[in-house]
Amino acid sequence: MQEGKQTLYELLMGITVCLVIMLTGNLFVSNHLAYNVGLLTGGVIAGGMSFHMYHSLLQATLYDEETAAKKVKISSLIRMFFMLAGLVAAVLLPQWISIIGVALGVLSLKFSAYLQPLTHKVLNKIINKGR
Repeated sequence: MQEGKQTLYELLMGITVCLVIMLTGNLFVSNHLAYNVGLLTGGVIAGGMSFHMYHSLLQATLYDEETAAKKVKISSLIRMFFMLAGLVAAVLLPQWISIIGVALGVLSLKFSAYLQPLTHKVLNKIINKGR
């Protein structure tokens, strides 16, 4: 359980780093506010999806295999709904929310997952250095 929490924190840290890097996209877009709001929206969705995945998997361990599989599928659909809701909001309010920003913000979860081994290694060095 402790390892799961650590992985969650590492994912959230990775999402934050990715979002900061993606802020350089301001150089290439005409509506900076919409891009930043979209990026923030997508980042919040990605962070929420991380928390939801953690709690869903934790809950799934309490059930038998068949029930756990159903619960995991339902949880996946819930996460997909929120991701699509962010994209739909961007389509409906393009002057306020950039769809590119939302998409990149949501994708920061994927980038963060790929960077997690590196994030884990860096955090362990920082933690062990402090001791």
